[in-house]
Amino acid sequence: MKQIIKKKESEDDSLFGLLTSYKNLYSYILVLESQEGSIAVIIAKNPSSFDELIKTKYQQYKPVRRIKMGVSRLFVKYISPEYIIKFYGPLLGLKIPENKVHIVNNLENGYFILEVPSHYKEQVTQCIKRISGLSPQKKYEIIEKSLADQEVEI
Repeated sequence: MKQIIKKKESEDDSLFGLLTSYKNLYSYILVLESQEGSIAVIIAKNPSSFDELIKTKYQQYKPVRRIKMGVSRLFVKYISPEYIIKFYGPLLGLKIPENKVHIVNNLENGYFILEVPSHYKEQVTQCIKRISGLSPQKKYEIIEKSLADQEVEI
């Protein structure tokens, strides 16, 4: 009788196997709303950045609860904030006039802030749902596009 020896695959070519090499990358999202009529969307590598920002610049803002926005989580696995900004652009895919927006791009320190007027709250909510609910295929597409852009810049 002939013995069948199965060859072990050392590399996993499935989508989740490809994404596991990026398992240490996370993007955390915080949405803050002020009484004065503005919304701040903060995307950070580390949620400890939120505490520093709330204590300094955003003391008058209140966090918008994820349940109120209708999302189950406010983080994205396998993608860093830089990849999100490169893919969606600095307005995160929102169709808002640039003169009504204030952007703080401090990705060197691990966070990105987008401030918009509060009457765009529904669009911001849809944007957060789209980003936090990315499919694995879309995440891999974002990673590929960002890595291809990095190679072109070098």
